[in-house]
Amino acid sequence: MKWYIENLWNIMTRPIQFFDNMPAGTWMEAPLTFSLITGWIMAFALTFVVFINNYLPTGLSLIEGIAGKKLIITVPVLAVMGVAFFIMTVLIIGGMIIAAILGLFFVCAAILNFLLILLGGSGNIFDVIKACLFSSGAILSGILNILLMIAVKYKAMSFGNWITGERVVFYCTAVFLYGIFSIIGRKMHKVERWKAFLAATVPLILLVLFNIVFSAKILPKMEGILS
Repeated sequence: MKWYIENLWNIMTRPIQFFDNMPAGTWMEAPLTFSLITGWIMAFALTFVVFINNYLPTGLSLIEGIAGKKLIITVPVLAVMGVAFFIMTVLIIGGMIIAAILGLFFVCAAILNFLLILLGGSGNIFDVIKACLFSSGAILSGILNILLMIAVKYKAMSFGNWITGERVVFYCTAVFLYGIFSIIGRKMHKVERWKAFLAATVPLILLVLFNIVFSAKILPKMEGILS
């Protein structure tokens, strides 16, 4: 975990230096491990919110009115069930998040590499995939929005304010990734700065379009879940 934190810190604070000295090996080694850890961290955060917002109230309702010996027997049983449900939820959500992360950053790498070659780049797609998988650490900013779901559930924050926060976090992350993708273009394909920024624009536009669709189709349905 120390290795992950050190690399994440370097990516977030010194991206140019990091991509100049990426860990050796193929994309199936350190970069893939890094993105998998990112996915599991997101999965644990989301499962924690599901547990607090859904599983915990259900468990408390089951022991309501129970006292004495029955309570002593019931609580351990519910605790074991809670742990089991937590593990199952982590595994299910983790698989979905990891698939989404890998799919997203593989697509971004393919598009970025294709555009950079068109603009005269001299790199290869495997180096771009390595760099893009490392850049997946940027999406950990989404944990803030995930944890704030608890505040919405328990009426400490309005759903409208949560939506606003989601958009602010998303666009800040998207802009950061835009910068990362341009750095990848410059370092992996040795293109001029303006060409790197031009190539990085297309993945940025795709991310923005994705968020527009997500905001229109998915976020409105979450109000009922969080209320």
